[in-house]
Amino acid sequence: MGIALKELIRRPSRFVSVGGALTMLVVLLVVLGGFLDGLALNSTGPYRAHEGRLLVFSDGSELLIQRSKVDTARGDQLASVEGVAAVGALNQIASTAGDTVDIVLFGYDLSTEVIPPPSAEGGAVIDRALADRYDVTEGDTLLLRATSEPVTVSAIVDDLSQGSPTVWISTQRWREIVGVGNPAALPPVGTDQALVVEPAGDTDLATLATRLTAIDGIDVATSDEVIDALPVVQQQSSTFQGIIGVTFVVTLMVVALFFTLITLERVDLYAVLKALGARTGYLVAGISAQAIGVSLVALVLGLGLSMAFVGLLPAELPVRLVPGRLLQTGVGVLLSALIGSLFTLRRVLNIDPAEAIG
Repeated sequence: MGIALKELIRRPSRFVSVGGALTMLVVLLVVLGGFLDGLALNSTGPYRAHEGRLLVFSDGSELLIQRSKVDTARGDQLASVEGVAAVGALNQIASTAGDTVDIVLFGYDLSTEVIPPPSAEGGAVIDRALADRYDVTEGDTLLLRATSEPVTVSAIVDDLSQGSPTVWISTQRWREIVGVGNPAALPPVGTDQALVVEPAGDTDLATLATRLTAIDGIDVATSDEVIDALPVVQQQSSTFQGIIGVTFVVTLMVVALFFTLITLERVDLYAVLKALGARTGYLVAGISAQAIGVSLVALVLGLGLSMAFVGLLPAELPVRLVPGRLLQTGVGVLLSALIGSLFTLRRVLNIDPAEAIG
């Protein structure tokens, strides 16, 4: 292994071709992961804002709020369960704001760490994406739906998008606005699309979910479970994960091909080393060390280029570089390089010092 690392240090030019290819593959992997995370995060802000709480839907709704209708009386039943601090309604409808910009209008009762309490005066909490588009500040008036219902902006919150910007108003005000603009879309009296359950104190969320699940006619889920059930998230994830998986396979094959060719060039050298007592494992370990070394350099360069590239992209493109995804990419590249380098094992095993040296 020592000989292999010295070669890598003293003759780096020999590895420029594979290093360059790996660097470009790292850039591709990082950007693909950034698009996947950006699309997912931009579609799930309202549910991530309810992290640490439980969401209750009607049985058979598949955790989709637009398919759910929960009897409001369930709120009292849920509130009586041990470990429940509060229960509130959550409703949504696709709507418009200003000059017909698409939004998602939410009616809610309970505040979260992200969303402040609903305004008693009927004010609205709005997504910063909407505020930036209209240059809206707190205290300004925003017109909602085709009926131009006015609401006063009481707060502006980051990262609340659900594909489109979101606007949050009290459940009562939500029913008033939806009733004027589209009565047919209004949940029947005595029902809500979903309920939010806030746990009391240090109540374990999984334990509380088990208690609530015992109640018939409802589905109980965490915010993460609701996000995973969203069709748009499932479709985006399957598509991008497939492309990312293929890219990792290409990475593996690039490393395998390069080091297989290098092994063919080194047959005489390996034969001499074997004749001097070097074992096959030692030689393959050296090849793997070179592959990982080249991959580490490619990772550093690729991450740097990726960040520079993403910084040049228009702000409208949903690309987010999430640390967890970057770590997965780094581990995946190194693992692919290691596995690819092991493709040389059979060729090294077949080297006969007597035949190779002559």
